[in-house]
Amino acid sequence: MTRRIWPLIAAAILMTAAVAGAQTFVRLSTDAGDVLLEMKPEVAPGHVANFLHLGSTGFYTGTTFHRVIPGFMIQGGDPLSKNDTRADDGTGGPEWTDVLTAEESAKVQEVVAMLEARGYAGLPTQAAVKAEFNDTSHLRGVLSMARSQNPDSGGSQFFICVADASQLDHKYTAFGEVVTGLETVDEIVSADRDRNDNPLQPVHITGFEVVEGLDALTADERAAREAEDAGATAEGTTAD
Repeated sequence: MTRRIWPLIAAAILMTAAVAGAQTFVRLSTDAGDVLLEMKPEVAPGHVANFLHLGSTGFYTGTTFHRVIPGFMIQGGDPLSKNDTRADDGTGGPEWTDVLTAEESAKVQEVVAMLEARGYAGLPTQAAVKAEFNDTSHLRGVLSMARSQNPDSGGSQFFICVADASQLDHKYTAFGEVVTGLETVDEIVSADRDRNDNPLQPVHITGFEVVEGLDALTADERAAREAEDAGATAEGTTAD
């Protein structure tokens, strides 16, 4: 039942936020601490809806940050990182049943059966989000969607920049940013890792909480968010 209703709930969250001008946040809990993320549906609505849906259905809980590169980023969100096989970390993503209702998934299977009966290869087994490249620069703290060479191949794996990475601009879809918890991100990226940049001691995502509006934040989180606004205003009014 949860999978049936969450696509509608995620869409409703975005519509409500758009109408009311409210911000949507995600409180991401990890073994290393919490990270508060602010969503950017105004630039990447599809990616935000996908992220909220997957997180709210428990998809991310138990996954690890399987790729950490100091001076660059931390990457997580692969469902295959929940198993004990490190070799396949970074190759997984959501299946159609993770993003569609039971009725919609049944229709997909009907289409797959029809294609295969006619000798076609069918459809990809993993669901992917269409690219939404935008003008948000990949600065330190920006949340973005990982992908393969195909621009429309992002599914569930995401990364958080630990340093400015403007070379990724207009090549990867940025859809959020860190409000608080950069010290947690820095701790994760400093973990000892193997030659594939996978931490030797796994760092898990342990919780995913959607938070609607500034009033729902803690006092410290709200102060940090308001400080960001004040800083942006100051930058915008500085004389040449």
